[in-house]
Amino acid sequence: MTSHISTAFGVPLRRLDILIVDDSAQMQSLLRTILRGFGVAEMRQARDGTAALAEIALRAPTLIISDWEMAPMNGGEFLRHLRRVGGEPACFVPVIVLTAHASRDIIEEAFNQGATQLLVKPVTPANLLQRINWVLEDERPFEPVGGIWRQEMRLGGVDRSKPAPARLDPPVWTLD
Repeated sequence: MTSHISTAFGVPLRRLDILIVDDSAQMQSLLRTILRGFGVAEMRQARDGTAALAEIALRAPTLIISDWEMAPMNGGEFLRHLRRVGGEPACFVPVIVLTAHASRDIIEEAFNQGATQLLVKPVTPANLLQRINWVLEDERPFEPVGGIWRQEMRLGGVDRSKPAPARLDPPVWTLD
């Protein structure tokens, strides 16, 4: 079986073609400003999943940053359509999901639907750059699971298939 990796793997930050999918004009503007500061020149935007799929049909981006809660097509529905088996090669575009509600259920659903990374709002330049860099270095192959293409879930760029390091006492917590 051929190994399929993300369209952004190994692409320099400045050469990314990013599609911003968000129903908030303010969030679109914030993301464009941050990305422009990183040197990204090619950015497009869509107001929801339906508009994003139409934009992708015209020209697939190398990376998508998508809100989770939008109408009429939300982030989960958008991911299911984008990642469907038979939607090659666009189904291999990495997606960073943005959400204001980081419940365990939302995080698991986002990764189960094919999210590459997840970022909890409020968005900061440092956190967004961290997620983008993870995507650019992400060698995880896409595998067909239940009719969609998705990658093995790894949070924070950590490979969960390898043994965890020894626990620190007291535990060390870091915040993004």
